[in-house]
Amino acid sequence: MKRINNKNLKPLIITLVILCVAAVLSLGENSVIPSAVNAFTNGLFSVTANATASADTASYDDLKTENEKLKKENAELREQLADYYDVKQENEKLWKYYDLKKQNPSYKIQPATVIMRDANDDFYSFTLDIGTSSGVAVNNPVITENGLVGWVCKADLTTCKVKTILSPDTKAGAVDKQSNDSGIISGSASLCDDNLTSLTKIEENNKIKAGDMIVTSGTGGVYPGNLIIGWVKEIKYNSYDTSRYAIVEPYEDIRKITSAAVITDFDTKGEVKGTQ
Repeated sequence: MKRINNKNLKPLIITLVILCVAAVLSLGENSVIPSAVNAFTNGLFSVTANATASADTASYDDLKTENEKLKKENAELREQLADYYDVKQENEKLWKYYDLKKQNPSYKIQPATVIMRDANDDFYSFTLDIGTSSGVAVNNPVITENGLVGWVCKADLTTCKVKTILSPDTKAGAVDKQSNDSGIISGSASLCDDNLTSLTKIEENNKIKAGDMIVTSGTGGVYPGNLIIGWVKEIKYNSYDTSRYAIVEPYEDIRKITSAAVITDFDTKGEVKGTQ
């Protein structure tokens, strides 16, 4: 519909004003001038009103069309923004493991998000949002940027459940980086609530001391070697079997993990070099 130009309305309005003045100045009720003026002005008012209505209608239609166009463009921009944030978050997750991947090119690392915690598990197990469709399998090591936190105990197509190193079910070969003494990382009910685990099966004459770093030994083929676990808090004596063990504090607070990554493959996977 064609829009009426404001420039065309101006002469009409001027003419209308002149005629109105002429009507006022006319004498007598039966004067021909007032009658003519009334007839003309009524027609002029009608034309002007129609023109204004046409202009308003054209303006409304244009605005409605423009509004629909903007709504569509905004929806497309929101989708692009959502995709951008998804990619950004994924890149940030991967960047956490850049150094580890650089030092160990054979590692296949799948970052993930914690989507659930098992309220019935006293050892802080959790579920990740990746599964077998991402290459995840039972016994895969689970890490954060601060070190080993557990292993996959169950996996389906899109999720996996992780048992932590605070659990007694965990049996991971480990070694003291400073003294080279080896043992087995395994959790216990008495330690888990304080985010502590233990290094058991250590030699009686070990040289482990507080502050030493504990890493995976890689001897069982389940965990790659040299994954950081934690530091030795103290050495204790087990009165039940006369053995010694070290209390180890993980570098990660496992009770508060919100994201982690699964190592789905590494070059020494399955190679048993000793008893784990």
